[in-house]
Amino acid sequence: MPFERRDKEAFKWAHAKELGAPPDPLPCGDMCGVSVNWHLATDTAGGWSARITLFNWEDTDMRDWFASVVLDDKVYRGFEQAYSFNATVAGNGTIFMRGTEGFDDLIRESNMSGVDYPVPGKQQSVLSFTKKTSPGDVDVLRRDGFPTKVFFNGEECAMPQRIPSHGVGVHANRGALLLLLLFYLVM
Repeated sequence: MPFERRDKEAFKWAHAKELGAPPDPLPCGDMCGVSVNWHLATDTAGGWSARITLFNWEDTDMRDWFASVVLDDKVYRGFEQAYSFNATVAGNGTIFMRGTEGFDDLIRESNMSGVDYPVPGKQQSVLSFTKKTSPGDVDVLRRDGFPTKVFFNGEECAMPQRIPSHGVGVHANRGALLLLLLFYLVM
């Protein structure tokens, strides 16, 4: 959400949860031209994936943007591909990304959705990683799957002080997948 609304929304959230006080410290801007969200999407024995989403809260379009993430070396070596961005390994644990041709504009905040408040322009991609080429055990949920640094258009973005430790990622269950496939074939 836009930085100007974060304090107000934090107070509303604390009141709704009957906490009496908002989080301390209050949410702040990420020191970046955009909000960059990184979510773990899957974590299986053979690999894992993450989704990166860029939100443009500015009042101008961002043309020819680029972003990069710095990951721990053991997961960086397992990078396979990005699905909606052009991405390449750049050395020193860095994955460099930019928009694909025709989708390299990160549009500005607008009210095109018809809601009562402006919504940001958004671009996102899924990045896939293998664990086969990674040395040692990769524990995606215990920090290995999170970047240590994030950059957007050359500026370093602020990182959260606390990384989620549970409730993230989707563990693939082979039995459930086989059951789903069997159900689909029977139909």
